[in-house]
Amino acid sequence: MALSLTWDVYSHISFVPRPVPTLLKLHVKEKEDRKAIRKEDFILDKIKDETIYRLPGSINGQQFIVQNCDNCTVYVFDHTGQIQIDDCTNCRIFIGPVRGSIFIRDSTNCILATMCQQFRTRDCRDLYVYITCASQPIIESSHNIKFGCLTFNYDKLSEQYKSAGISPWNNTWGNIHDFTSIPDSSNFSLLNANEHVFKHLPIPTDPSCSHLNVNDSMETSVTPYTYGELYRHRNEERCLVVLFHHINAEVCARELIAIAKQADIVLVQTKSYSINEMSASRLFSGNAKYNSLVTKGPVIGLEFAGTNCVEPCQQLVKKLIQSKYQNLSYFISESATDSRAQLDKFYNFASMQMFT
Repeated sequence: MALSLTWDVYSHISFVPRPVPTLLKLHVKEKEDRKAIRKEDFILDKIKDETIYRLPGSINGQQFIVQNCDNCTVYVFDHTGQIQIDDCTNCRIFIGPVRGSIFIRDSTNCILATMCQQFRTRDCRDLYVYITCASQPIIESSHNIKFGCLTFNYDKLSEQYKSAGISPWNNTWGNIHDFTSIPDSSNFSLLNANEHVFKHLPIPTDPSCSHLNVNDSMETSVTPYTYGELYRHRNEERCLVVLFHHINAEVCARELIAIAKQADIVLVQTKSYSINEMSASRLFSGNAKYNSLVTKGPVIGLEFAGTNCVEPCQQLVKKLIQSKYQNLSYFISESATDSRAQLDKFYNFASMQMFT
């Protein structure tokens, strides 16, 4: 019997699925992400007599809006991209670090606490604003706005500052610019150090955020308390301390602030930025050793004030550095006469950098 042999020409071929292009994968993922984002998680609208919480990771850098709310308490324990607050009355609002701007408009009798790059209010009245702001806060067509330096801390707040790209060392909370100022009067005032934020903003008590360990203590605040404009025109002696870039610079700065406070030396302002070598030469009177130090990264500058404070500051800094931070380089004013000129240059260089 003859055998009939057949050969399947495709039997030896294995079919491999064509890979999905990377751009297509990204497009699909973006669509999935958009589906996962619910509008109501990022917009609070027409809410009355409620307390709302947003925990770390719930906003994650997105824009957040609060509008048309009455007698609400809002806590956003996360970093955001931009904040809009419109047409709110009798509300109490805390917002974590904001990468961009926070706008509050057409609102009355509200309490706001936040950390941001820019702050602006328009057509508002009777506000308490506790703030850490990298730039000059702006008010417009607003009346009876009370500003205070925000001292605040909770678990993950330091990380959220970094995610938002803002520094707790850059805070011009009291340097207000009023676009619609009134001759012989003022639309704003500055709160003193005793006016803690929880004197006006309710302490969060919901079990969902108990693990965050929320507090407004000056001692543990991520942003140091600074007197700023409250001390700007006083005559006490000033001293500039500059800590150069180092892994322990921030820890050292906080420890120095604490021991200076115990010695009745006031922290007026802090500033952190990268200084170029030309500016360093002018700031540090041509001392070449500082020119190379500024190339390592941003410095932290501390302005202290007090009666004859330069000498005790020198002693405190020297003792602290020698005992715990031997590898940390620093600069400190040599005299009260030098310090005023150095402080002017230090802040001027920082301002110039904002526009370069």
